[in-house]
Amino acid sequence: MRVTLLIAWREYLENVKTKGFWIGVLLVPVIFFMIFQLSTRLATATPTRYYLLIDQTGQYAESVETAIRREHQRRVMQDFMRYLQENRSDTANLAISNEPANQMDQLLDDFGNDEVAALDDWLSNGGLAFALQMARPYLRPDTPDFEEPRQQFIAAVPPPELDITAPAETIVETLRPFLNGEKRLPVGDNNVSLFALILIPAEVNNDIVRPMTAMGGLPTDSGTRGVQYWAGNLTDTRLPNAIQTSINNAIRQQEYMDRNIDVNAVRDVQRTRLPVSRMDPSKVAGDEQVSVADTFRQWAPMGFVYLIFISLMQSVQYLLSNTIEEKSNRIIEVLLASVTPGELMMGKLLGIGATGITTIVAWLASFFAFIQLYQTIETTMIVQILDVLLGSDLIPYFVFYYVCCYTLYAGIFLAIGSLCNTLKEAQSLMMPLMMVMMVPILTMSFIAQDPNGTMARVMSWIPLFTPFTMMNRAAAQPPMIDVVGTTVLLVVSTITVLWLSGRVFRQGILRTGQPPRIVELWRMMRRRTG
Repeated sequence: MRVTLLIAWREYLENVKTKGFWIGVLLVPVIFFMIFQLSTRLATATPTRYYLLIDQTGQYAESVETAIRREHQRRVMQDFMRYLQENRSDTANLAISNEPANQMDQLLDDFGNDEVAALDDWLSNGGLAFALQMARPYLRPDTPDFEEPRQQFIAAVPPPELDITAPAETIVETLRPFLNGEKRLPVGDNNVSLFALILIPAEVNNDIVRPMTAMGGLPTDSGTRGVQYWAGNLTDTRLPNAIQTSINNAIRQQEYMDRNIDVNAVRDVQRTRLPVSRMDPSKVAGDEQVSVADTFRQWAPMGFVYLIFISLMQSVQYLLSNTIEEKSNRIIEVLLASVTPGELMMGKLLGIGATGITTIVAWLASFFAFIQLYQTIETTMIVQILDVLLGSDLIPYFVFYYVCCYTLYAGIFLAIGSLCNTLKEAQSLMMPLMMVMMVPILTMSFIAQDPNGTMARVMSWIPLFTPFTMMNRAAAQPPMIDVVGTTVLLVVSTITVLWLSGRVFRQGILRTGQPPRIVELWRMMRRRTG
């Protein structure tokens, strides 16, 4: 045992002393920090987009402009809610009897439950100016001024050569070079690219879709119908979605008036809502309501599965590269003069395993340091969620399945490394195993949604999938037969794999030439060695 620990310590130091190891370890938290800190800035860094609005009917231009104003006000409201939650004074809750405090609490509640209703209230009450006045007494004294986000969609003036009364096809052909970036529109002293064309043809009302009747139904032609939205950017759907919603609302309001229906009454009815309280029957009486932390706890096992997978991928790469490098450099022959193949194999397994644990500890330490140094409303929620996770049974699950998963796969990869003389040879052997490891990752979200379904239960009883699948099911209270049965099967499978891998390792570590075929590999596992 002492020799095995010495080999493990040597393997551990060989990896953790290298610059590449620490660069790889620190790269993950650095990328996470950058994404977290830059996400809000990247959201506001979207370039200003210029659009042309041509309404040949004269009926819908106001609706489109209203949609664009509402989209901007929605962003202002979202940023203000974040600003309010981050800078609200702790004593603000003591003043709930005051009318402004009640309005502020109501706005926060509406924003969390019905953003559309909250936006309507926001606009009807005066928008940002009213919200700032209402919230100012309840903000901390050192609160910075609120910075309103800039406009992201701005109307441009049509080019002189465009005839807005021409047929829709002619307008599109005239503006196609602008939409494709071949020409630019003059805006002030600058020339800008045209982001989108919103074209409402004169005959657009003929394309209004109404409920099917016995006399007809939906048009069967597949040509361009309705409002035409032309844009080369197919990923930013905020503008077309807002326009579609606003125009359809305008059409429906006109339908209400044509049928003598009170529009305000319909709007009040549409905004009427009944909250739904999600309850968890497994919780103690009086505490059954599901919180955000409880919901996160159900999805948290997916994060642990990712952590196992990433750490495992790093560890097996070290196992393969170290074993093949020592074998090709004949260092293995020197080591085997002093230790047995079994001691060498177990030493490598323990040393590289300690390296993987060091990686996880470094990631977690960086994460905890981040949430302490960068305190926002999001990190406050993360801290609350972590308190729930640390007090749950997910951590013991993670430790057990991580150890079993690493031991199981490390034994296989050590056997592969002992049979190969170069990394190129190892890649052909490890590719099928890598595909096997990808299966639980690809099915992870489906298992989280149905943790006790047929697919989850079947995959739990396949040893190569058991650590990932059972970790993914850990928060769903799987049946005891699955927990006990798969645990016994996993432990037995891990021991068996180590035993068989040990046989292959002893016979293959000094082998030269081409990797063995499947028949030879089978003989190695069956052959008794002294």
